[in-house]
Amino acid sequence: MNTKKNPVLFIIMNWEEIFCALAMAAMLVVCCLYVLARYVLTFSIVWGQEFCTICLIYVTFVGSAAAYKRNQHYGMDFIVSHLPEKINFIIKMIINFVLIILFAVLTVLSFQYTMAAQKTMPVSLIPYKYIDFAAVLGFGSMTIYSAIFFVSGIRTPEGYKKRFLTSEGGGETE
Repeated sequence: MNTKKNPVLFIIMNWEEIFCALAMAAMLVVCCLYVLARYVLTFSIVWGQEFCTICLIYVTFVGSAAAYKRNQHYGMDFIVSHLPEKINFIIKMIINFVLIILFAVLTVLSFQYTMAAQKTMPVSLIPYKYIDFAAVLGFGSMTIYSAIFFVSGIRTPEGYKKRFLTSEGGGETE
């Protein structure tokens, strides 16, 4: 299905990138206003630093999921890449399966941590639950993408090999 013709599908398929772009834009605007107000107008936007911190946390976790989705994280596979293609494929599939488990555990643990949060931000009084939820979104998204990659390796091994076993790495999702 072509996402360029269907804007709803485009938003669903690229929600991480859209979310990060909006959070970074908001963080940039508020940070510039915060600095301008503090050093030029000599008054402080008291919630500015907290807002920028929250945006940065969400950009970090959700942006990590976006990079993972596009296979843009660095990896050290110089040993595995020199193995025969069949063994390389099997090792990558095992790693993908382990990542499903790892990210699922991290999603559950971050959710438990989020639900147990009691503190609030000092100025804005925003509960840390809303801030900690960034980890749930990021790890949850990476769990889903790991499962998608694993299933695609089983269903279409050639497409999986083309995406993950090339020397260039990284690439857009279909």
